[in-house]
Parts: sequence; C-alpha cells; structure tokens
Amino acid sequence: MKKQKRRKEKGITLVALVVTIIVLIILAGVTLNIVLDQNGIINKAQQATEDYDTAQREEQELLGVVEDYIEYAGKTAPIPGGYTVSQITTEDDVAEGLVIYEIPEGATVDWENQTITIEGSTTNLQQTVDQYVWIPVDDINSMVMCKSNSGDSVCNLVYDKSTNTLTCTNPDHLDTATELVGRLYTSSFVNTGNNIYSETMDFTKRDQTYEDDSGLREPDDLTATDAGDASSRGIAAIKEILGNDTASTYDEIKDEWNNLLKEDFRKMATSVAKNGGFYISRYEVGANGGSKKGQQVLTEGSGNEGNSLGANMWYGLFNILRDINNNQQMIWGCQYDQVIKFIGEEAQIGHSDRNLTTSAALTGQNELDKMKNIYDLEGNCYEVTSEAEVTRTRLVRGGGFDIISGGFFPASVRLVMLANPPVASNLNITTSRSTLY
Repeated sequence: MKKQKRRKEKGITLVALVVTIIVLIILAGVTLNIVLDQNGIINKAQQATEDYDTAQREEQELLGVVEDYIEYAGKTAPIPGGYTVSQITTEDDVAEGLVIYEIPEGATVDWENQTITIEGSTTNLQQTVDQYVWIPVDDINSMVMCKSNSGDSVCNLVYDKSTNTLTCTNPDHLDTATELVGRLYTSSFVNTGNNIYSETMDFTKRDQTYEDDSGLREPDDLTATDAGDASSRGIAAIKEILGNDTASTYDEIKDEWNNLLKEDFRKMATSVAKNGGFYISRYEVGANGGSKKGQQVLTEGSGNEGNSLGANMWYGLFNILRDINNNQQMIWGCQYDQVIKFIGEEAQIGHSDRNLTTSAALTGQNELDKMKNIYDLEGNCYEVTSEAEVTRTRLVRGGGFDIISGGFFPASVRLVMLANPPVASNLNITTSRSTLY
C-alpha cells in the first residue's frame, strides 16, 4: 500500500509539471505578442521616441536650433545653437541681463580675461563676436494685440502649441483674431529739472487702439510720402527687399510689402509668446548688422560723421538687419517698449552724469551708458524701429548725441522726426537694433 501511494504521488507531480509547461508556453506566446505585435511594447516605445523627437524639433523651430535652456524664476530662456551663455559673473543672470555670445566652432574662450582664440589668434571677446541680451516677456498680451483691441473690448491672446498659432480669444474679435499688431504705450514727458527729462510709461494699460493710417501703429507700410521723389525711391528699395525685379504696379508692390511686414510681425510675436521673450542686440548695430563692441555705427545715412556707416535709407537698414531664415529682424516698437519695461525706472528718466558725447562714438565705448548689460540706449545715436505714427515717418527711440547740449533724455523717449521719412538718406544720427526671436 505504501508503495502504491508513492507511485500515485509521482503521477500527480508529473501532471502538474505538464500543466505548468503548457501554461508557460501560453504565457510566452502572449508575452511575445505583447512585445512584438504591431501595437506591442517595442513598437510603442519606438513611436514614443519618434513623438519625443518631433516635439523637440517643434520646440526648436522658431528660435532656430536651440542648443540649451537656462532656468530662471521657474521659467526658461532658450539658448540658440551657436551661442554660449556668458560665464562672466555680471552677465549670467536673467534679472540683470543675460548675455549670450556667438562663439565659432573650435574657438576657445578665456572668460576671466574676456578673450577669445580663433585659429591661434587671440582677441578681445566683446570686440570679436556678436552678443545679445535676453528680454523676458511674461505675458504676450503686454506686447501684442489684435486689430480690434479697444478700451471697451480688450484682447486675450493665447498661444496654441499644437498648431503653433497666436490667436485672440475674445469672442467679439473673431474677424481679426489672427491680425496681430503691436501694443504700443503712450507716455508722460516732463522736464524734471536741470534739463533732465523723463518719459514714463504705464505698462498696465490695455486700451490701445489700432488705426491703419494714424496714431502709433505697427506693422505699417509707409510707402506713401510727400517728400519729393521719395515715393519712387521707396518703391525701388522695397523691390530690392522683396527680390522683385519685375515691373509690378505700385499697388501690387505695396500689397506684397505690406504682407511681408505682417508675416514678419506674426512670426516674431508667435515666437515671443512661445519662448517667453526675445534677444536684443547688446550694442547699436554695426557693419552688416553686427552686435560687437567698438564698431562704427550703422546709420540710415551716408556716414559722414566718421564713426558711422551708411545703410542707404531706413529700408537699407531694415534690409541689412532682416535675416528671416535665422529669425532676426529690425526691432519693432512693441519690442522696444518691452526692453524699457524690463529695465524699469532707470530707462524712463534722463541722466546728466553718464559722460554722454556730443558726437557719434563707436559702439559700447561708454560704460556708464549701460542698462541691464545693454549699451548706448541713452546716448550715442537715436534708434529707429519699425513703428509709425504719421504716414511718412518711422519713429526713433532713446537719446541722441545731437541733443545732449539741449537736455538729457531717457532711453524710453519716443521722437517723431518729421525730416525722417523712410527714404531719407542723410541721417547719420539714426541707427537701430536687431532682435533674435
């Protein structure tokens, strides 16, 4: 009996083993199906990787190839490919003016001595490569609106990452929801004593209105003018920018030019909304629109001051600064306002103690005329933007060397120079800034 019992026990163990093997085979089949099937783990993982790469590309497409990000106050500032964040202690903080340098591949930088070595040649860092300063924009609605904005009906722009669009969501603005324009700030201008002027801006205002032919506005074509043969010269300059060599009619050229300005503005505004800011050239622009220290200033005029270079009118200056494939443009008025907002009170009052010159100087020569690591906002040349007020004039901002003897004007000052149509070719007192977005 005991022997039979042992045999029975062995039989039960054998059956259990067979069942176990069958179960394992079934599980193995199920597992292989889960892993290798079209909707299996491996394919899902591959798809997730592809989706991540696509998202990364989308994140980078507006600011060129983004090389890195820097964290600040719970936000990030993108660092474009080819640029390096400064390692100089006064230039590596967003709140104080984060500076990036365009460092060529293979170059070495001595940050302590502020030199750069390129192919064995060592030079001053600031004088050799372009530099830009990050301007944070926490709310795109403080900078941009749609054409329907008014005191009774304020815009609410929203950026949609999935479609890469910036749209006004106010239900009363459906017809103009994607017609983006600059939110430009009027200001209070006073003499605060001793010929020191202030021009303060109220950045809480949201009641700005846009009109095509009057008042502060951008984008605006300004091809119409009453300055002699300026109209024909303006059209010739616009055709050069458009790359248009055909004999198009005035209206056709004007429409094409107007569309270019609108599209440039839309791209800039969308990028600023997406990235939370933009970069401004650290210095008034020099040759080829460069942003280096110690350059001759690139002006609208012919360059008879000795320290300035001619750019063949406002259109020439605009064209030199515009590199749309690399997301670079002449600064817009609404961007300039954001620079003033970022700097704060210092930019809204003139200073008599900054050693401002009464003639054009090389870029970045005056260490006293520097705010948040941006040079020459208060002195040296006026800075033209793409902003308009009257039909024949682009507005200029900041102080200029030719009025120092008559008063000290803040960086925020907005001037309408009636002798400054876009086709003026003798203005050696007016330059500009470029922006990366």
